[in-house]
Amino acid sequence: MELEIMIWAYTRHEAYTVKTGYEMLAKAKTMLAGPIYLEEQKRNALKNKIWKIPTLPKIQMFLWRAVSGALAVVERLKSRGLGVDTHCKLCQGGPENIITSSASMQQSLEENLRFAFNAMEDTTRSRTIKRSVPWILWLVWKNRNSILYAETQESTERLLRNMADEVDQWFKLNKVLIPDTNERAYLNSSDSWSPLEDGTIKCNIHANWRNASLHSGIAWIARDQSGNVIHHARDALVHDPNRLIAEFRCVIWAMMSLSDLGVINATIASDYNKVVEAIKSPLQWPHFRTLLQQITKFKEKFVSITFEGKRVQANGVARVIARSVLKDGRFQSYLALGGPSWLQDRLVRERNRSNI
Repeated sequence: MELEIMIWAYTRHEAYTVKTGYEMLAKAKTMLAGPIYLEEQKRNALKNKIWKIPTLPKIQMFLWRAVSGALAVVERLKSRGLGVDTHCKLCQGGPENIITSSASMQQSLEENLRFAFNAMEDTTRSRTIKRSVPWILWLVWKNRNSILYAETQESTERLLRNMADEVDQWFKLNKVLIPDTNERAYLNSSDSWSPLEDGTIKCNIHANWRNASLHSGIAWIARDQSGNVIHHARDALVHDPNRLIAEFRCVIWAMMSLSDLGVINATIASDYNKVVEAIKSPLQWPHFRTLLQQITKFKEKFVSITFEGKRVQANGVARVIARSVLKDGRFQSYLALGGPSWLQDRLVRERNRSNI
């Protein structure tokens, strides 16, 4: 008589694990929910973008509720069983819903919000306008409620003046940088290393993090506008719980080294774009507050220090040097003039390519 046994077909060793169990449930839930349509994908992307906007948490929540259809307008109140007049008291027209209550009679609310958010990233607009967009939307909502429920309306000029003061105070207290500052948070589209045109030293960095040992090999290499290597360095880190923390520590180490070498104008380039985003918007990354505060403090040692995201291919030399720490057991920290001898051919090719 053969012994019957139970096997789990979703692992190599045919034994059940909690991880694969949850993965199976998640896939089943997705299949039952059906495909996510394009409009829903756009709506979800808009919701995710809201939480990255530099503004008060209550304004972020207001914008998220607006996109989610969760604002307390007549249409939503009636859906909860409340007997209320459904006509819009502002336009005296059709039923009041989130679209009409947000002064978007012709276009959808989502289209208007996308336009507003894009305006915040428009480099041709003034800093004051880009900063004020979330507060303006919040002001429209509050003023609408005052008219409908309190039957009061303050001077528009006074409302805008108070709003401008609040915006200035918030940004002063939180020190949030907006897109037209020198924090280059975008991902550079170049697939190869390229110098800076203004003569600033460009320092590529990388942290090669190992999950098993929590060790990291880190490296930076600084080059001038002609592609000539000025210095490079390599070191090892321990007790880094994740790659993001390792990369933050690599940034701090590189900034400290450049400052000690007397560099006052520099651009630090990383292929881990989350690091650049966090440096640009530290309030959105509270879990890493201590590390981000250290970076902010070191920025004061430079006349100009910028950060930019790069593609992996454009950060190749720094990656190779960092990998050599753990791969070849080169744990000794060092700083050297020029580039590593075993990468000279590659450095020459990149320099020649950048000068074409």
